[in-house]
Amino acid sequence: MTRAILLFGAALSVVGCNRPEETSGAEPDVRAGEPAESDPLRQGFTHNPDPETPGLPPPIPPFLNDAERAAARMMTAEISEADAMEAQRELEALVQAFEREPRSELVDQLRETALGLAKRGHILHVGTDTLYADYLFPNPEADADVHYKGKLVVFTGRIAPLNMKDFADGFKLIEQNPYVHDPLLLATDYELSFVECRLAQPRFQLLRDWQPIHFLAEVEGKKGSDVMLGRCIVL
Repeated sequence: MTRAILLFGAALSVVGCNRPEETSGAEPDVRAGEPAESDPLRQGFTHNPDPETPGLPPPIPPFLNDAERAAARMMTAEISEADAMEAQRELEALVQAFEREPRSELVDQLRETALGLAKRGHILHVGTDTLYADYLFPNPEADADVHYKGKLVVFTGRIAPLNMKDFADGFKLIEQNPYVHDPLLLATDYELSFVECRLAQPRFQLLRDWQPIHFLAEVEGKKGSDVMLGRCIVL
């Protein structure tokens, strides 16, 4: 008798698991429980994820190729202080114009001007990881300030979700649609350490979490564990 009851209960379980209303057309709620493995943009990262992670925004062409970067490094060593200051003034005039009236034509002009100056070694172009490492102990912060602080520099980095700094609430879902990031949070290869950048015009450019970007910004120095930038314009 007991065996018959068990068999009957098992049969009901099989029927219940295959009810049409539970298997047709229903999509899993990615907000509940563990994030879907097939949707990495909804998973939390504590630092810069592997660029090859499926589902992340695609890579972008380099701002300078390897040969151009090598040539620029050699020319930078020979640039006079007067030439470097003139390059900064040229960029400053364009940045001020963009701050007064943000237009896509000014972004195009800034990109073209910054590219030419970087190729000739008149301005710096570095990755946000390199910038952070130069400010990282045991490197003297004062030496990094001499190299970067107060200067307009072209950077390459990857946008981190703003909620990655929210320890109290844990890691929330990562926004997959473009939105206004202000300040920009740029991920580094150092866990829970960031390069943070205030936008020159916050509502001009919509960006995605983990989007790789080239951008122009003014270095303000280190604050706490983060390196701070200002007047950021995505190129």
